[in-house]
Amino acid sequence: MKIFFVLIIILFLAFSGYHLTFRSLRLPLFARKFYLTGIEFLFLGLLLGPQFFNIMDVETYFNLQPLVGLLLGWIGLICGFQFEIRMLRRAPVEFLLSGILVGLFVWGCVFGAAYLVLTFFFSFSRVANILIAITLASTASCTSHTGLALFRKDTAPERVPVIRLLGYISSLDGLIGLILFGLAFLFRPFLDSGTVSFHDFFQVLWVMIGVGAGLLLVFSLLLAKRRDSEELILIVIGVAVLGSGAASILGISPLFTSFFIGFCVVNLSREKERIFDMLISIEKPIYLLVLFFLGVNLHLDSGWLFVLALLFCLYRYAGKIAAGFLLVRSIPALRNYPPFLGLGLLDQGGLALAIALDFQIGLQIDIASWVVSLVLLATIYNDFISPFGLKYLLSGGK
Repeated sequence: MKIFFVLIIILFLAFSGYHLTFRSLRLPLFARKFYLTGIEFLFLGLLLGPQFFNIMDVETYFNLQPLVGLLLGWIGLICGFQFEIRMLRRAPVEFLLSGILVGLFVWGCVFGAAYLVLTFFFSFSRVANILIAITLASTASCTSHTGLALFRKDTAPERVPVIRLLGYISSLDGLIGLILFGLAFLFRPFLDSGTVSFHDFFQVLWVMIGVGAGLLLVFSLLLAKRRDSEELILIVIGVAVLGSGAASILGISPLFTSFFIGFCVVNLSREKERIFDMLISIEKPIYLLVLFFLGVNLHLDSGWLFVLALLFCLYRYAGKIAAGFLLVRSIPALRNYPPFLGLGLLDQGGLALAIALDFQIGLQIDIASWVVSLVLLATIYNDFISPFGLKYLLSGGK
């Protein structure tokens, strides 16, 4: 009975909070940015979780994991729908290349540093080190659109091309992190043994391919003829439930699996506009629920965690700034852009939070809650700091 009570509470909080959050208020820049991201739901989850009121206890949280998988599946579908090849072809090649290169550069820098730190200072297995490093690198590569949206209307005309370039980069760098994080689930069966077996590795790979192909076939058959709105809603919800459930049971990422389905559907189906409108209509309540579930297991009982999160945040900043500088210097078509382009890419965004939640429930590493808490604290730091970096960039260093 408690699980239904908790479910009603969190759904009420999500849909009522949607009407209170994401509104433009007359607040200072950093406060407005903090408010528009819904970060307060992290602390709401913390209050209702085991560390305070215990309304969402450990058993209830475990029983609600199918709902968490559905949330991740829905977000994955939305992410997949962002990458329509026909639309990407219209973008300048150097813009698309910039997003991919920035994502790869930051991902590689963070992965290498995280893996070395975990290897030399902690006693986890090699596979656990790889998975944790991949997760941290994948969240670090993501960039949010929220900060860009706040500045878009007030930006001087000569800075509009900079905003446009940042928009393309922020759309594509997270793609690198999402794909590499999804492939990290290939190592999941080796967490206990600590050694990688190529036979089992390829077996999991075939499972991932089979699940993706099977779900795509089901979705395609259901969309073979035009459906009315009610039928289409049922189809989308059914595929999201089936996809996230199958992925969770088979030990692969519901976020990545649904992303693959969304990417294929948006490039193959004639119903893509109607489906996307349905998906995006409840994007914000779903995002708030992701924040809530992350907050349930947020750990703030160690001062070292705050220090490590700050170091992680600053190292990510260094990677973003270095990536922007190298990008402008190495691509001739971008020579007229500011050298410190990376100052506009500091904000982390919702995809990083979805990756963190997927890591927490999917990979089931003993210290998953601590890793996720580090990412969440770094995200909160970003919400305070990133607007100033973007403002400095767009003001020409003034």
